[in-house]
Amino acid sequence: MPASTVKKLFLLFLLCSSCLVAQSQNLVNGYVYEQASNNPIAKVKIEIKTQNITTTLKNGYFKTYLNNGNYIFVLSSLGFDTLYQTVHVLGETNLKLYLKPTFIHINEVAVTQAQPNNKILSTDANVTIFTKQDLEKVPSFLGQTDPIKALQTLPGVGKGGEGNSGMYIRGGSAGQNLTLLNDAIIYNPSHLLGLFSVFNSAVVNEVKLYKTGVPAAQVGRLASLIEVNSSKKIADSLKTEADLGLYYAAANITLPITTKWSINLAARKTFMNYTVWPLLSKLNLNSPFFNKAKYDFYDVNFTSNAQLSKKDFLYISAFTGGDDFGFDITQFSINNNMNWQNTALSLNWKRIIDTSLILNTTLTHSSYNFNFGMAQDQYTARIASNIKDYSFKSYLTYQLNKQIIKAGFHYTNHQFKPNTPYAKSLNTELDFGTANIYHADESAVFLSDEFTFNDKIAIYAGTRLTYYRHKGPFTATDELNNKTQYASNKTITPYVFVEPSLTFRYAFNANASLKLAISRNVQPIHLISVTAVNFPADFWMPSLAGLPPEKGYQTSLGYFKNFKNGTYQTYADAFYKNMKGLVEFSGGIMNLLDNLKIEDNLYNGTGNAYGAEFFIKKVKGKLTGWAGYTLSKSNRNFADLNEGKPFPFKYDRRHDFSLVCNYQLGAKWNISSAFTYATGNAFTMPVSRFTIGGNIVNEYGPFNGSRMPAYHRLDAAIVYKMKPRKKLQSELSFSVYNLYNRQNPIYTFFMAKGDLNKLKVSIQPQSVALLPILPAINYKIIFN
Repeated sequence: MPASTVKKLFLLFLLCSSCLVAQSQNLVNGYVYEQASNNPIAKVKIEIKTQNITTTLKNGYFKTYLNNGNYIFVLSSLGFDTLYQTVHVLGETNLKLYLKPTFIHINEVAVTQAQPNNKILSTDANVTIFTKQDLEKVPSFLGQTDPIKALQTLPGVGKGGEGNSGMYIRGGSAGQNLTLLNDAIIYNPSHLLGLFSVFNSAVVNEVKLYKTGVPAAQVGRLASLIEVNSSKKIADSLKTEADLGLYYAAANITLPITTKWSINLAARKTFMNYTVWPLLSKLNLNSPFFNKAKYDFYDVNFTSNAQLSKKDFLYISAFTGGDDFGFDITQFSINNNMNWQNTALSLNWKRIIDTSLILNTTLTHSSYNFNFGMAQDQYTARIASNIKDYSFKSYLTYQLNKQIIKAGFHYTNHQFKPNTPYAKSLNTELDFGTANIYHADESAVFLSDEFTFNDKIAIYAGTRLTYYRHKGPFTATDELNNKTQYASNKTITPYVFVEPSLTFRYAFNANASLKLAISRNVQPIHLISVTAVNFPADFWMPSLAGLPPEKGYQTSLGYFKNFKNGTYQTYADAFYKNMKGLVEFSGGIMNLLDNLKIEDNLYNGTGNAYGAEFFIKKVKGKLTGWAGYTLSKSNRNFADLNEGKPFPFKYDRRHDFSLVCNYQLGAKWNISSAFTYATGNAFTMPVSRFTIGGNIVNEYGPFNGSRMPAYHRLDAAIVYKMKPRKKLQSELSFSVYNLYNRQNPIYTFFMAKGDLNKLKVSIQPQSVALLPILPAINYKIIFN
């Protein structure tokens, strides 16, 4: 018999023998979850007494083979109590096991343990994760903790100033952040001009911020990725919360429908038009510039978590919220009003194909509407803007011992109505013709690999290939006013681009690592800001033939270090970013009343940003908190602005510092405070004035060559937890916004006073501040 035949028979014998052994034992598999959040726990050591040892994968899954009988499973993981679980095996066995986080009790004060060194050992370049517990350590504004306000305390996250809803991350603009709520895009994540966000902390389970090294599955913006996720846990008991304060009311209910299906409904509504604003109007009674402010908002969140089978899960999320803001400029008898609404829907199906392969498929819908109006005497004018998206994404995650591979497809369809004007004079409505409407879509494939070579070296490599197109229906007009009609779905202008990302991690030990990240990002949609003040008068536009996508290149190098068994977590991270295809609108918001095409009134330019971030966080003890400092510079260069010379970005922050402290005073009292300081916004200052034909004409200095006053503010809060009564818990909180009553201006303008005929005219700067010191008290009850 030939040797090759003998070898084949021997291999066949080994295969059959292994099958017989496997058949003589039973498959025992399952998942390990954290008890509080229901999140899977990776790398749990599972020791089966007298048998073997195994560990869970990243998705919390484990499997082994056992004979019929009784076994003791011993589960251990850093940061969790060891679990001893008796398991009776009789045939194939499926398990769900839960671990409790470890707590250390000192004088009745619970201090949570140091979490595993994810920031040190992960291949994420610089990712910050805020849990629900982290958010509770930030002082609440008017009684509400806020995820976005927490993110704004981090280094590299610039604050636009009082009343500004944007986040300016590493020199980028507010429109260069991709903000997701359960995978659906939120185009304006703020209520109350940035003082509240649209994210209700009662339903937020986790917030992630990527400042660089954004995963290939989620790119499409130049500055950052912000992921806000609700809990995926299927509730097993009824839980209700109610929150009542001086300025708002909120309610939250979690209801189990079956053992494998639960829903959650949460709502918030302010009533500041009956409390805050009447008081402020009285305080500003003598102000000729800003009076009779009004503002209120609402939002509603709904989630549904269901387990369809052992391997199938279905998650549904719905959000809607609206804002209504107005103020008068009494000196000119002008009434201003603006309102905006966000809607976000998502449906996610998760299929666990086998122990190492998971399929995620998501459908989303997002829309954002903005309306600005003003009235003066017999004249009324309004501008409306809208963007609407539908998206489909599906990807596979393949988990191996040292690799996590993701591959998928993403399609998004956009509709833009950037500026739809309306005007009425006396009883006559003006005709502006057909509104500007644009259609576009994106088709992308992506692939990434997270590979751990050994305990020291790991890399993340990902890329995304996108085919973007501006499509019909559309009417194009050339310079000679010739019109070309494009039918529905007809390609007008296509763009194809690649977005690669690479992160290299070198771990010196379990408590220190060095990370280098290099990425290229492309953004095919543009946020066009058209006002110089901090109101959300922004309009979204697609990339067109003469309006190419924005491109960004970023490199960062960071050193991450933990001290004293993870009590102190620190990092220093330096970055450089280069940006192309940036745009600025050449007019003001009132120019949009002419129904002009925004793309014909844009300046195109470039920009860069560079700096260093420093961060320290204390996670153990009675006193916890963090401090962050950023030293950075952000410039812009437009051929049609500042004589083609570089100038500072409006939100360039040379210095940005934040300090958050939380002190647990016994088991019932908690005290928190937050201080922030930032260099003032850049603006263009008039340097001389002269008269032409009886009118004052300003001559301006260097573009963005002057600075607003530095922004700084201190907030504080005290929370008292009352004695629980059976299933009822309650707490009373007192908070103060702007503790020392700093008058941070929303904007500065210049008023001419005097008599031109006598040549006695003085030009004086006038600053408009919105919010003084604001105390708040609220009462919260939880029934569980």
